[in-house]
Amino acid sequence: MKNYADRLINAIEKKGNPCIVGLDPRIDQMPDFVQYKHRNQSTSDKISGAISDFHRIIINTIADIVPGVKPQVAFYEQYGLPGMKAFENTLAFAKEKGLITIVDAKRNDIGSTAQAYSNTFLGKTIIFSKKVPIYDVDCITVSPFLGEDSLMPFVKDCSEYGKGIFILVKTSNPGSVDVQDLKITETGEKVYINLAKLVKKLGKGLVGKKGYSSIGAVVGATYPNEAELLRELMANNIFLVPGYGAQGATGKDIVNCFNPDKLGAVVNASRSITYNYGPKTISEADFVKTIEKNIKDMITDVNGALDKK
Repeated sequence: MKNYADRLINAIEKKGNPCIVGLDPRIDQMPDFVQYKHRNQSTSDKISGAISDFHRIIINTIADIVPGVKPQVAFYEQYGLPGMKAFENTLAFAKEKGLITIVDAKRNDIGSTAQAYSNTFLGKTIIFSKKVPIYDVDCITVSPFLGEDSLMPFVKDCSEYGKGIFILVKTSNPGSVDVQDLKITETGEKVYINLAKLVKKLGKGLVGKKGYSSIGAVVGATYPNEAELLRELMANNIFLVPGYGAQGATGKDIVNCFNPDKLGAVVNASRSITYNYGPKTISEADFVKTIEKNIKDMITDVNGALDKK
């Protein structure tokens, strides 16, 4: 399979923007028309049906506009097995439309457990003597806080299956400073700087023809000064940039995450795109128009900021 970073960069260039849409199912915040369709079904079918329909509509609306989507698996898991059925449906819709699938899973553990996580999302699981893909997504987010050895199963599967990972480096939440900004006694460097060096090291063997590695970093738009430093440290690693929209960041806040070629990052927005639609009584047609406007406004803002960089 082709190098993940090359596939992602190609998708960005084809769509003309680095924006991706986060998919975070919140049934109570979905329009009435989504829930009404499943009103006479069992609870399980209501859950899987509402989430699946909601994301099918969104994916159909954005598929020709953006390079990818970022389902947040925790929002599916909170609904149990029906939620995970909807997760499978969402992935199938996205793949059918040719979108890059970046699953926000933040998984990791040691040894065989890390390998099991990687098997689930990136690689294959042995089932009755056969290797079988389970979710088979393009990329997932992973935690680095169990050390380099815990990341190696994911890196190996990225190489073998043409997949990617985004390693948490400097996240967008205010509390990230509690751990990521601590200074390491031996070097005096902050934790996030040390993590950036680890990402760079792990990514060297997976640089594609476009000059970027399939091993990337999560760098929040809410920390533009730190992003500038991290961009210098990780010139060949793609950034996944959360924090745009509902968390307060705008186009001007994300520019430091990009290289001079206007590549090197994807910017995610979730609630500000999918739940910013007005009254729950909105019609499906008007909902589609609103989602399309939301994402196009984001693209205009992000691309405009990059053009001024």
